[in-house]
Amino acid sequence: METTEEIINNNDKLSFVEFLNTVKWLVIFCFKLSPFTTICTVTARIFLDLSPLFTAYIFARLLDKIIKIATSSSPNLNDVIPLLGLLLLVNLIISALDSAYLYFMDVMSDLTVFKAPQILYKHIHSLGIQTLENPEVANKVQRSKEILYSLDTSFSRVITFISRIITSFSALFIIFKIMPTIAIIIFIALVPGLISNRYYMKKSWKLVRDETENKRRSSFIFDSLIETSNLQEITITSAYGYLSNIYNYFTHRFMLADLKIYKDWQTYGFLFGSITEIASIFGYFSILKNLFNKLISVGDVTFQMRSLDIFISNLQALGSNYSSLYERCIRVNEVKQVFDMKPMLADGLIELPIFEIAPKIKFDKVVFKYPNADRFTIKNLSLEIKPGEKIAIVGENGAGKTTLVKLLARFYKVSDGEIFLNDNNIDDVKISSWYKNLSVLFQDYNTYSALTLKENIYLGKSDEKLDENKIKIAAQRANVDSFIGNYKKGYDQVLSEKFKGGTRPSTGQWQKIAIARFFYRNSPVIVFDEPTASIDAVSEAEIFGQIYDFFKDKTVIIISHRFSTVRNADKIYVLADGEIVESGSHTQLMKLKGNYYKAFNVQAKGYK
Repeated sequence: METTEEIINNNDKLSFVEFLNTVKWLVIFCFKLSPFTTICTVTARIFLDLSPLFTAYIFARLLDKIIKIATSSSPNLNDVIPLLGLLLLVNLIISALDSAYLYFMDVMSDLTVFKAPQILYKHIHSLGIQTLENPEVANKVQRSKEILYSLDTSFSRVITFISRIITSFSALFIIFKIMPTIAIIIFIALVPGLISNRYYMKKSWKLVRDETENKRRSSFIFDSLIETSNLQEITITSAYGYLSNIYNYFTHRFMLADLKIYKDWQTYGFLFGSITEIASIFGYFSILKNLFNKLISVGDVTFQMRSLDIFISNLQALGSNYSSLYERCIRVNEVKQVFDMKPMLADGLIELPIFEIAPKIKFDKVVFKYPNADRFTIKNLSLEIKPGEKIAIVGENGAGKTTLVKLLARFYKVSDGEIFLNDNNIDDVKISSWYKNLSVLFQDYNTYSALTLKENIYLGKSDEKLDENKIKIAAQRANVDSFIGNYKKGYDQVLSEKFKGGTRPSTGQWQKIAIARFFYRNSPVIVFDEPTASIDAVSEAEIFGQIYDFFKDKTVIIISHRFSTVRNADKIYVLADGEIVESGSHTQLMKLKGNYYKAFNVQAKGYK
């Protein structure tokens, strides 16, 4: 199996073996969605594609019977009733199979729309942040999302391809007995069209792949142009025209390139298709010649001509199906590759307990550089956090504060050095067991606007039964009770005006709700990354008082560039360019009159 790195670097080529593997993966994936639906759909499609041969044969026998009766001296119409009854039965079965096929394809469509995304996001969740933040992985995931909802269409093409192979060989068996030379000519005539289709489908998919980054950018702009929260600034700054031009430029350029490919594709398709049409006329001539030589009956002529039509149409469709399926498989292969990916960061084996007393955390000469980055974000950094200690990490933007949090959460593995939880290297720890002991409120905190206020807080510890009393305590600690009175439905208020009866919290209110979520979680180790950036000074002071009081026996790490918010921490680390340049209590750092002292005074002047 390919490694994740090999999958990421895969190009748009797909060998025949890879094509077959992708087809196999797609069938297995659909089978996992619903075994019964998959089997019924395949069976119905095969019999539907074979049905024209059945009906042609019955009709041929019926025609011979009619001619025989018509030329008889004592015609008896009852002689045709058994064949008419058989034809009716076959037509009813075909009609039932057609309805069943449409129904089962509709079931498969629902499964790919609703169940397949669940499988995808579950797998993506398992890959880890370091894997998902790779730009090419992001591109593959983006393309997978676009393709995922049409997997039922791809599956339909697979079973149609299989059924056409079966039908073609069935018709070939009939035609080859009658006119082997014509059958060979038709086979040869299909080859140029097949090559042409494959060439242009690859070209079409290459365009899609090459433009994925630009398509993501244009999709982002499109979302910005229809999102209410973005339109406020766009309207005032008159940015609409500029953003619209970016979107229009991409779509216009992409459409021109796409249409040029399809124009050439269809032109050559017509030319190569003409060869097959000429060959079919020679086939008709051969059949009629046998009739005139009294070698076959009129019914046989009907059956053989129909079989020839079925043979040619199925071969043409088979060539087109293969090319079309090959194109789809290049795209479906993107989904397969995403599902084949493994986390770049292997999980550890050590299962941590849920700590009653937070573990000692130690950064030992840690060095870190983001993948594909030119510079180190963290340089030879060492610090030790004692159980229950309240520490703060301060510094200017870009100093490496948030990166430290990502390393502590093991979203990334250190480039050099080690991080210890008690005596365990964090790389050796089963990460899910560490997360049960850790809370991190990132500066880009989540807002679940489709959920209620209560649910937004409950998500802090949603693996346990909701505790109404703890929800209210967490809300009070985070100062949420200062505005909950404005909500008609209180804790059951949906937090978006885009839902009936919903309302939109302000940015500061959202931040308080996010903080409440982590009061509710109440884990042994709590990290707040710029927790009060959008909150007024009075609320900020109240919340920080609550943080130090509520998490009295917990380890609390506060990341901030606002020095006034961290003065009561047990120890403050000043970060600059990925290194700790100063450490100590607020009083000790002020006496040093170094970076902290200067920055604190500069910020203090801003409040005067």
